[in-house]
Amino acid sequence: MKIRVILSLVCACLLISSAAQAQLFKQVKDRFRQLTGMPKDTFQLDEGPYETPGKPITAPSLIIGGDEKVQLDSVYEYDIAIYQETKTWKDTADPEVRQHITICYSSEKPQLAVNIEDNQNGARYQYFADFLHAAQLSMTAIHRIGSGEKEALKLDEVSPVYPGEWDFMEKLAKTGQQKEIEGILCDEFAADSLAMSDSTAPVSLVSAHIWLPATIHTLFGGYIHIPEPYHQQLADIQAAGGIVPVSLPLETLLTYSDGAVRATTTTAIVNGEPRRIAVSDIIRQEKPHS
Repeated sequence: MKIRVILSLVCACLLISSAAQAQLFKQVKDRFRQLTGMPKDTFQLDEGPYETPGKPITAPSLIIGGDEKVQLDSVYEYDIAIYQETKTWKDTADPEVRQHITICYSSEKPQLAVNIEDNQNGARYQYFADFLHAAQLSMTAIHRIGSGEKEALKLDEVSPVYPGEWDFMEKLAKTGQQKEIEGILCDEFAADSLAMSDSTAPVSLVSAHIWLPATIHTLFGGYIHIPEPYHQQLADIQAAGGIVPVSLPLETLLTYSDGAVRATTTTAIVNGEPRRIAVSDIIRQEKPHS
Protein backbone atom coordinates (compact mmCIF):
# COMPACT_ATOMS: atom_id res chain seq x y z
CA MET A 1 0.00 0.00 0.00
CA LYS A 2 2.83 2.41 0.90
CA ILE A 3 4.58 1.76 -2.43
CA ARG A 4 1.31 2.27 -4.33
CA VAL A 5 0.78 5.66 -2.69
CA ILE A 6 4.27 6.87 -3.58
CA LEU A 7 4.01 5.52 -7.14
CA SER A 8 0.76 7.39 -7.65
CA LEU A 9 2.32 10.65 -6.49
CA VAL A 10 5.45 10.25 -8.61
CA CYS A 11 3.61 9.23 -11.79
CA ALA A 12 1.14 12.09 -11.43
CA CYS A 13 4.05 14.52 -11.65
CA LEU A 14 4.41 13.69 -15.34
CA LEU A 15 0.93 14.96 -16.16
CA ILE A 16 0.78 18.35 -14.49
CA SER A 17 2.40 21.78 -14.50
CA SER A 18 5.66 22.68 -12.76
CA ALA A 19 3.81 24.48 -9.96
CA ALA A 20 1.66 21.45 -9.29
CA GLN A 21 4.76 19.23 -9.47
CA ALA A 22 6.32 21.17 -6.63
CA GLN A 23 3.27 20.49 -4.47
CA LEU A 24 3.29 16.78 -5.26
CA PHE A 25 7.03 16.53 -4.57
CA LYS A 26 6.27 18.04 -1.17
CA GLN A 27 3.71 15.29 -0.57
CA VAL A 28 6.31 12.67 -1.48
CA LYS A 29 8.77 14.29 0.93
CA ASP A 30 6.19 14.32 3.71
CA ARG A 31 5.42 10.67 3.04
CA PHE A 32 9.09 9.75 3.38
CA ARG A 33 9.25 11.69 6.64
CA GLN A 34 6.32 9.65 7.95
CA LEU A 35 8.04 6.42 6.95
CA THR A 36 11.24 7.38 8.74
CA GLY A 37 9.42 8.51 11.87
CA MET A 38 11.20 11.87 12.02
CA PRO A 39 9.69 14.62 14.22
CA LYS A 40 7.40 16.98 12.33
CA ASP A 41 9.15 20.28 12.95
CA THR A 42 10.81 22.78 10.64
CA PHE A 43 12.86 20.15 8.76
CA GLN A 44 13.17 21.05 5.08
CA LEU A 45 13.98 18.65 2.22
CA ASP A 46 14.31 19.52 -1.43
CA GLU A 47 12.56 16.67 -3.14
CA GLY A 48 13.55 14.76 -6.18
CA PRO A 49 15.49 12.72 -8.82
CA TYR A 50 17.67 13.69 -11.70
CA GLU A 51 18.43 14.03 -15.34
CA THR A 52 21.68 13.79 -17.31
CA PRO A 53 22.09 16.04 -20.39
CA GLY A 54 22.02 13.77 -23.43
CA LYS A 55 21.68 10.62 -21.30
CA PRO A 56 18.33 10.72 -19.53
CA ILE A 57 17.47 7.89 -17.21
CA THR A 58 14.70 5.83 -18.81
CA ALA A 59 13.64 3.84 -15.76
CA PRO A 60 10.17 4.99 -14.73
CA SER A 61 11.15 4.56 -11.08
CA LEU A 62 13.40 7.64 -11.16
CA ILE A 63 11.83 10.96 -12.14
CA ILE A 64 13.59 14.31 -11.96
CA GLY A 65 11.91 17.66 -12.30
CA GLY A 66 13.09 21.21 -11.90
CA ASP A 67 14.82 23.70 -14.16
CA GLU A 68 15.36 22.17 -17.60
CA LYS A 69 18.25 24.58 -18.28
CA VAL A 70 20.29 23.19 -15.37
CA GLN A 71 23.08 20.83 -16.47
CA LEU A 72 24.27 17.91 -14.33
CA ASP A 73 26.75 15.07 -14.69
CA SER A 74 25.52 11.49 -14.41
CA VAL A 75 28.55 10.41 -12.32
CA TYR A 76 30.63 12.39 -9.82
CA GLU A 77 34.07 11.55 -8.42
CA TYR A 78 35.14 12.16 -4.83
CA ASP A 79 38.14 11.22 -2.73
CA ILE A 80 37.14 12.39 0.77
CA ALA A 81 34.40 10.63 2.72
CA ILE A 82 32.96 11.49 6.12
CA TYR A 83 30.97 8.65 7.67
CA GLN A 84 28.35 9.54 10.24
CA GLU A 85 25.43 8.01 12.10
CA THR A 86 22.36 9.54 13.69
CA LYS A 87 20.92 8.18 16.93
CA THR A 88 17.60 9.12 18.47
CA TRP A 89 16.27 8.45 21.94
CA LYS A 90 13.58 9.54 24.35
CA ASP A 91 13.53 8.75 28.04
CA THR A 92 16.03 5.94 27.54
CA ALA A 93 19.76 5.43 27.94
CA ASP A 94 19.86 3.04 24.97
CA PRO A 95 19.91 5.21 21.82
CA GLU A 96 18.87 3.65 18.53
CA VAL A 97 20.89 4.13 15.33
CA ARG A 98 18.38 5.47 12.82
CA GLN A 99 20.42 6.78 9.91
CA HIS A 100 23.80 6.40 8.24
CA ILE A 101 25.20 9.48 6.51
CA THR A 102 28.08 9.83 4.07
CA ILE A 103 29.38 13.28 3.16
CA CYS A 104 31.68 13.28 0.13
CA TYR A 105 34.06 16.04 -0.94
CA SER A 106 36.55 16.29 -3.77
CA SER A 107 40.10 17.49 -3.19
CA GLU A 108 40.36 18.73 -6.79
CA LYS A 109 36.85 19.71 -7.91
CA PRO A 110 34.32 22.13 -6.39
CA GLN A 111 31.62 19.54 -5.73
CA LEU A 112 30.11 17.71 -2.78
CA ALA A 113 27.50 15.05 -2.08
CA VAL A 114 25.44 13.94 0.91
CA ASN A 115 23.86 10.50 1.15
CA ILE A 116 21.55 9.34 3.96
CA GLU A 117 20.12 5.87 4.46
CA ASP A 118 17.43 5.12 7.00
CA ASN A 119 17.98 1.89 8.92
CA GLN A 120 14.31 1.25 9.59
CA ASN A 121 12.97 0.97 6.06
CA GLY A 122 15.74 1.68 3.56
CA ALA A 123 14.55 5.18 2.65
CA ARG A 124 17.31 7.19 0.97
CA TYR A 125 18.11 10.87 0.60
CA GLN A 126 20.80 12.26 -1.67
CA TYR A 127 22.10 15.71 -2.50
CA PHE A 128 24.67 16.96 -5.01
CA ALA A 129 26.16 20.46 -5.25
CA ASP A 130 28.16 21.12 -8.43
CA PHE A 131 29.78 24.55 -8.59
CA LEU A 132 31.20 23.99 -12.07
CA HIS A 133 27.71 23.58 -13.50
CA ALA A 134 26.21 26.03 -10.97
CA ALA A 135 23.67 23.32 -10.15
CA GLN A 136 22.26 21.37 -7.23
CA LEU A 137 20.15 18.23 -7.11
CA SER A 138 18.05 16.82 -4.27
CA MET A 139 16.52 13.34 -4.34
CA THR A 140 14.48 11.00 -2.17
CA ALA A 141 13.78 7.31 -2.74
CA ILE A 142 12.34 4.26 -1.04
CA HIS A 143 11.93 0.68 -2.29
CA ARG A 144 13.78 1.64 -5.49
CA ILE A 145 11.28 4.38 -6.36
CA GLY A 146 12.76 7.89 -6.51
CA SER A 147 11.83 11.47 -7.21
CA GLY A 148 13.91 14.61 -7.27
CA GLU A 149 14.45 18.17 -8.36
CA LYS A 150 17.38 20.00 -9.92
CA GLU A 151 17.86 23.74 -9.76
CA ALA A 152 20.41 26.48 -10.19
CA LEU A 153 22.90 26.67 -7.34
CA LYS A 154 22.41 29.78 -5.22
CA LEU A 155 24.26 30.05 -1.94
CA ASP A 156 21.25 31.44 -0.09
CA GLU A 157 19.21 28.43 -1.26
CA VAL A 158 21.71 25.64 -0.68
CA SER A 159 19.73 22.98 1.17
CA PRO A 160 21.57 19.69 1.58
CA VAL A 161 19.51 16.66 2.47
CA TYR A 162 20.89 16.47 5.99
CA PRO A 163 19.17 15.12 9.12
CA GLY A 164 17.89 17.97 11.22
CA GLU A 165 16.14 21.22 10.51
CA TRP A 166 18.43 23.01 8.08
CA ASP A 167 16.52 26.25 8.68
CA PHE A 168 17.86 26.50 12.23
CA MET A 169 21.38 27.06 10.88
CA GLU A 170 20.69 30.75 10.36
CA LYS A 171 19.73 31.07 14.03
CA LEU A 172 22.98 29.61 15.35
CA ALA A 173 25.72 31.69 16.95
CA LYS A 174 29.35 30.75 17.54
CA THR A 175 29.92 29.98 21.23
CA GLY A 176 33.70 30.34 21.18
CA GLN A 177 34.15 26.71 22.25
CA GLN A 178 36.18 24.30 20.12
CA LYS A 179 36.88 20.59 20.07
CA GLU A 180 38.66 18.10 17.85
CA ILE A 181 36.57 15.53 15.98
CA GLU A 182 38.44 12.78 14.11
CA GLY A 183 41.50 15.02 13.92
CA ILE A 184 39.57 18.06 12.63
CA LEU A 185 39.37 21.19 14.80
CA CYS A 186 35.75 22.30 15.03
CA ASP A 187 33.90 25.39 16.26
CA GLU A 188 30.70 25.05 18.27
CA PHE A 189 27.55 26.88 17.15
CA ALA A 190 24.39 26.84 19.25
CA ALA A 191 20.86 28.16 19.62
CA ASP A 192 18.40 27.65 22.48
CA SER A 193 14.70 28.40 23.04
CA LEU A 194 14.02 27.64 19.38
CA ALA A 195 10.54 26.27 20.19
CA MET A 196 9.36 29.81 20.92
CA SER A 197 9.61 30.63 17.20
CA ASP A 198 7.25 27.79 16.26
CA SER A 199 4.85 27.41 19.18
CA THR A 200 2.08 26.03 16.93
CA ALA A 201 4.00 22.86 15.99
CA PRO A 202 3.05 19.70 17.91
CA VAL A 203 6.75 18.86 18.23
CA SER A 204 9.27 21.70 18.03
CA LEU A 205 13.03 21.94 18.05
CA VAL A 206 14.02 23.37 21.45
CA SER A 207 17.78 23.67 21.15
CA ALA A 208 20.54 22.88 18.68
CA HIS A 209 24.27 22.50 19.15
CA ILE A 210 26.49 21.69 16.16
CA TRP A 211 30.22 21.48 15.53
CA LEU A 212 31.58 22.65 12.18
CA PRO A 213 35.16 22.47 10.84
CA ALA A 214 37.00 25.64 11.85
CA THR A 215 38.50 25.74 8.35
CA ILE A 216 36.50 24.11 5.57
CA HIS A 217 39.64 23.80 3.38
CA THR A 218 40.83 21.15 5.85
CA LEU A 219 38.27 18.72 4.45
CA PHE A 220 37.12 20.21 1.17
CA GLY A 221 40.27 20.68 -0.92
CA GLY A 222 38.22 21.51 -4.03
CA TYR A 223 36.90 24.56 -2.19
CA ILE A 224 39.75 26.67 -3.61
CA HIS A 225 38.51 25.87 -7.13
CA ILE A 226 35.01 27.24 -6.57
CA PRO A 227 34.47 29.80 -9.37
CA GLU A 228 33.15 33.32 -9.10
CA PRO A 229 30.83 34.76 -8.02
CA TYR A 230 30.51 31.94 -5.48
CA HIS A 231 34.06 32.17 -4.16
CA GLN A 232 33.73 35.84 -3.23
CA GLN A 233 30.27 35.28 -1.74
CA LEU A 234 31.65 32.51 0.47
CA ALA A 235 34.58 34.70 1.51
CA ASP A 236 32.13 37.45 2.50
CA ILE A 237 30.10 35.00 4.60
CA GLN A 238 33.23 33.85 6.40
CA ALA A 239 34.44 37.41 6.96
CA ALA A 240 31.10 38.24 8.57
CA GLY A 241 31.40 35.25 10.93
CA GLY A 242 28.62 33.31 9.23
CA ILE A 243 28.34 29.63 8.43
CA VAL A 244 29.55 28.63 4.97
CA PRO A 245 26.69 26.57 3.45
CA VAL A 246 29.05 23.92 2.04
CA SER A 247 30.48 23.21 5.50
CA LEU A 248 28.44 20.36 6.99
CA PRO A 249 28.45 19.48 10.71
CA LEU A 250 30.75 16.81 12.05
CA GLU A 251 28.52 16.55 15.12
CA THR A 252 25.04 17.73 16.10
CA LEU A 253 22.84 17.53 19.18
CA LEU A 254 19.17 18.45 18.74
CA THR A 255 16.56 18.47 21.50
CA TYR A 256 12.79 18.58 20.98
CA SER A 257 9.83 19.79 23.00
CA ASP A 258 8.56 16.23 23.55
CA GLY A 259 11.83 15.18 25.21
CA ALA A 260 13.27 13.46 22.14
CA VAL A 261 16.98 13.85 21.39
CA ARG A 262 18.69 13.33 18.05
CA ALA A 263 22.49 13.22 17.86
CA THR A 264 24.69 12.89 14.80
CA THR A 265 28.31 11.87 15.23
CA THR A 266 31.22 11.29 12.86
CA THR A 267 32.54 7.74 13.01
CA ALA A 268 35.36 8.04 10.45
CA ILE A 269 36.94 10.40 7.92
CA VAL A 270 38.68 8.74 4.97
CA ASN A 271 41.02 10.71 2.70
CA GLY A 272 42.54 9.69 -0.62
CA GLU A 273 40.00 6.98 -1.38
CA PRO A 274 38.61 7.64 -4.90
CA ARG A 275 34.96 6.77 -5.43
CA ARG A 276 32.46 7.31 -8.21
CA ILE A 277 28.85 8.08 -7.31
CA ALA A 278 26.22 7.82 -10.02
CA VAL A 279 23.08 9.89 -9.61
CA SER A 280 21.03 6.79 -10.45
CA ASP A 281 22.50 4.97 -7.40
CA ILE A 282 19.62 6.42 -5.40
CA ILE A 283 17.31 3.64 -6.70
CA ARG A 284 19.82 0.81 -6.87
CA GLN A 285 20.01 -2.04 -4.40
CA GLU A 286 23.65 -1.50 -3.48
CA LYS A 287 24.71 1.46 -1.37
CA PRO A 288 25.82 4.54 -3.36
CA HIS A 289 29.15 4.76 -1.49
CA SER A 290 30.03 1.09 -1.88
